[in-house]
Order: sequence, then structure tokens, then C-alpha cells
Amino acid sequence: MKRANILLFATALTLAGQLAADEKSFPEILDAGIPGTPKLGQPILVTGATKPILTEKHGLAAPALWDWNGDGKRDLLVGEFETNSSDFPMGADGSTIRVYLNVGTDADPKFTDEFEWAQDTEGTIMEVPQWCCIGFTPQFVDLDDDGHLDMITGQYHPGEVTWFRGTGAGFLPSETLPQEGDPTADGNPMFGNYEGEPGDIGTFHYWVYTSASFGDFDDDGDYDLIVGGGDGLRISENIGSPRRPSFAMREPLLTLDGEPLRILDRGEEWEANFPDGELLPPDGDGKSSPLAVDWDDDGVLDLLVTGSYRHPSSHAVTFFRGVKTDDGHRFHPGVDLLPTADGAKALPGSGQRVYVDDWNKDGVKDLIIGASVATVNGGEFSDELSWEWEDVNEVESAGKDPGLYPPRERPTEESEIMVWAKENYTEEEFEAHLKLNQEYWYETVGRLYDEGKAHWLTMRHQGRIYVMMGKQREASPVTADAVPVPADTPKRRSASTASAKPPVTIAFVAPDEVRTGERANLAVSFSMRPGWYIYAPTGRNAPHGMIETSVSLALPEGIESAGPRSLPVHHFKGLYDIYEGSDRAWAQPVEASAAGNYEVTAKVTYQTCKDDLCLPPRTETLRTVLAVVDAGS
Repeated sequence: MKRANILLFATALTLAGQLAADEKSFPEILDAGIPGTPKLGQPILVTGATKPILTEKHGLAAPALWDWNGDGKRDLLVGEFETNSSDFPMGADGSTIRVYLNVGTDADPKFTDEFEWAQDTEGTIMEVPQWCCIGFTPQFVDLDDDGHLDMITGQYHPGEVTWFRGTGAGFLPSETLPQEGDPTADGNPMFGNYEGEPGDIGTFHYWVYTSASFGDFDDDGDYDLIVGGGDGLRISENIGSPRRPSFAMREPLLTLDGEPLRILDRGEEWEANFPDGELLPPDGDGKSSPLAVDWDDDGVLDLLVTGSYRHPSSHAVTFFRGVKTDDGHRFHPGVDLLPTADGAKALPGSGQRVYVDDWNKDGVKDLIIGASVATVNGGEFSDELSWEWEDVNEVESAGKDPGLYPPRERPTEESEIMVWAKENYTEEEFEAHLKLNQEYWYETVGRLYDEGKAHWLTMRHQGRIYVMMGKQREASPVTADAVPVPADTPKRRSASTASAKPPVTIAFVAPDEVRTGERANLAVSFSMRPGWYIYAPTGRNAPHGMIETSVSLALPEGIESAGPRSLPVHHFKGLYDIYEGSDRAWAQPVEASAAGNYEVTAKVTYQTCKDDLCLPPRTETLRTVLAVVDAGS
């Protein structure tokens, strides 16, 4: 059962305007009971004068405290997320930082509704290119040992870490940190074009979703890089110098038993979706975001880790206690930092980001949390969408909100979206296309009207900031047995032994044999694994930054086109037109005037996505041989 938090210790954290009730109501969050750690109070919504401190765009929120204007009071910085399809920089329209200036005191922060965009020393809005799903996540560390804290953030793809060097006058324009390997490498075990073990440097999963934090984990006096994301929680040792950092190959962070750190166990039913040992996210989520901090004050760095927070088994924040061993820095298994009395969600929304600071200057660490909550009808907080798991409601996370565009009407023969199909399909193909789209429309749109959930179609995520005040815990010795141990979970397959099955397979096939003067179909066939799709070439996807599928054939001399190409049936998905399923074939009829074996080349370009992940666009060249015999033979 949720209850409203009405602690009125500062105007900035009170009900300053008319807020939806459940933005500030929470279930009973239990004390995790970890010795040495702060005892956290209930979450408190941070507000301005009349409304919550928020982010818009795609709705992620990454909080941090920093004295932005040099007045001796820490201000609230909130990183946000916007997709860069091709243009960069985007200025205020990109993945930027909102600066809410503190109009209270350093120990009693207060904010107005107004904000400004963070700018570097040249007056340029600070931003980072984000193709997907991370946003600007500011963290501060003196990476070059010059006495000034620098600002650093990670990146979704290609996996760079962006460095804004600190100076006495502010932050310099961005540069990328030197890392071993090439983040722009195309090697991707999912496509089978990388000759190595999945997770090796150079693969897509190695680099994708590079959320970044820093700490001296090997006690050599410089800062090492900690990353989460597609290939799990890993460490990249600083092999440069304190003034010239450079980072080595990423290696898995391990428990005392030598297992990868996990933040989520979805169970065997979910693992069944990964046949033939296909690569599973080592952390169980694939969107882990770590913060390095000595949370239990024992002199050893720990990790606070968040994830997608979509699944009922998710933790809002997972605590990994660090331990020094003969094998290096290791961790106890993850512990739910915010367990609830009834097993409900501890926080609304999804995609949390955490930051640790002493908010009220009482000498005890506090937990500052950014959450991506669901709003409807132009910005109203939605209790039913924010407090239920997105996997249960079967709704999108931040970045693919249905409220980005008007819901489509039920397709009919006269619908505008059917024009392309009428012009490119046969009558039989068009009927199949119309039926498929009407069925899909009902599953994704029509049933919501029938169930009284039409307002779900207006859903947009917004960022919210919460603070959980820490209190000093009664002193007790911290030993190996003092940290709560999570329940046993099924043994997981190791990523290093997994093989990869691509989300899309493509075949270019020709008949075994054809006679001269006889028509034959050359077919490029796509098969997508469940949940994955590619974009149909209707012209409606490209304006939104998605790469539409194209197939071009290079016919050798002696082979000629014998009619129009036939295309597979597609259906709409939100704003897009897509192909999904198996055996989606592009067929080109051809004829040959003379016998022989003819090599035909197909150049195929496509982009593969699922609801919470898009892979980079890809171009492949395929070849097949058309065997032609004389008609009289």
C-alpha cells in the first residue's frame, strides 16, 4: 500500500503546487539493514515553485549536485535524453543538462521552476550524441589530476566516454576519452560477422550502452573506468597516468565466487527466448548504469547500480559491496537497496539514475534518484502506468512513447497509409496487407479503446527527481557475514561460452535450374526472431531517423528483369511501417536469353530494432548463382 510522504523540511521538497497524488506517495520501503550504510528515509519529490523539477524530451533524468554559478551553493543538474538521428550538435534540442539554480541555502536547497542549459567555457550548450536510451549522465571526478573536477558522461552507441575538462572558469568543450579498441567497430556477434568470442573487444555488445562511472579500484592512485550496458558490468583499468588517462580493455567485474555481477534474474521462461545459447546480458538486464561510491564507509569502493526497471523481478537500486581479495577487487552478490514490504515497485516509472551527495549537509550520505515516469494527456502523472511494471502493461520505455504521434485510425482501403500498398501490391497481397494491419491495429490501439485505456495512447515519459535522506546507522562491525545475501538463483550461462544467433537472417535464393526464355524469381528473404523487426520502404520511417530496408540487384549481362518486383506485406507499429516474422521475401522476376551459370549480386541495407533496442544500420552484399539451361534441352 502506498502512502504519501508529507515531510515539510524544505520548500523545495514540499507540495508547492497542485501535484498528482501518487507522484509523492510510495509503498513502505524497508531498511535493507546493511551495516555501515546510511539508513534511508522515504523518497521525497523535488519540486520548484509550482511544479516538480522535471525533464521532457524522451524523459530520462540523471541528477547531480554542482555549484554552477559559483555562489557557494550547490545547484541541481539534471541530464536528459534526446535521440540524435543524424544532426549533431543539436543545441538545446539534444541530450543536454538542465541547471536548476539553488535559491535557498547549501544545507536547505530550494529551486524555482526556471532552468538554464549547461554551457561550456565557449558558451556552447553542453551535449553528448545519444542514439538511444542513456541520455547525458553527469558525474564528476578530477580525471587529469589538475585540481579541478571534470564532468564525464557515457554514450549508448558507439560507446564513447565524453570528457569535459574542468577549469577555474568552467568546463572546456568536450573530448572523448582514449580507450583500447575502436568503439565504431562493426563487429557484432548478433550478425555473425565477428570472428571471436561474444563480448570480445570490437563487438557491438562490448561497446553498446556505455554508462560510465569512475573510481580507483586497483589502488594505484588514478581513476579506473566502470561501465555497464550490453556486455554487463565491467572495469577498464587506467593504463595512462594521473594527468594523461587512457583506458584498457574492459574486463568483467566479478563476485567473490568469480561470477559476473547481476542486477536482474528473469527466470527460465525468459531465458527460453534465447535458444542455442544466444548471448544473454551478463547482468541480466543489458541496461545497467553503475555509480562507484563507498556506500558503507569501510574504505572500499562499492557499486550502486540501476537498470531498465521494467520487469517485476527488478530492483530499483542494487547494492554491490566491494571487497579487497588476493584476486583483486571483488563484490558480494547484489542486494536490493530499496525492498518494499509488499513486494511492489519502490519507485514510479523506469530507467532510474542515482547520485550520492550530502543533500542537507548533515554529514550523512543521501541518495538522489532520477526516474522516468509516465504521463498522459499532455503531462498528467499516470498512476496506472508509472506504478505498474512496463513489462506487465506491455508499454514502451522512454524514447518510444505513443504520445509522440497521434494514434492511427483503423486502417481501411481508403486510408492514407494504404496508398503505398495499393500502388505496390497485387490485389491479393493488398487484401492480406489490409487484414494484417487491421489485426495489428486492434492489438495495439483498438483494444485500448475497448478497455477504457485510450489515454494510454497519449503517454509521454518525463523525468522526476527524488531524494532519500540518510540517517546515521547504529554502529556495528562490517564483516563478510554482515551483508544481506540474496536468495539463490538458477545458474546462468557464461557470456564467454555463449554463441550468437542473429536477430535477422537473410537468404538470397534462386531456382535450382531455369530454361532460357522462362521467368524465374530471384528472392531475398528476411526472417526476424520474435520481437525484432526491420523497416519497410514506404517513406514514412526515414523522416524519423530510421533506415528503411532496401534491396538492389546487380543483374549480369544475359539476365534481364521480367516484371515488377514484389515486396513482402508490412504493418504499422506506432509511427513506423515494419516487417516482422519469417520468410519476408523481396522477389524479382527475371529471364535469361542464353544458357549458362550467372552470378547475381544483391546489396541489402536495413536496420534492426526491438521495443527497447535498435542496432546500427547495416549493409550486406549477397550472391547467388542462377543456372540456366537451353529451352530445347
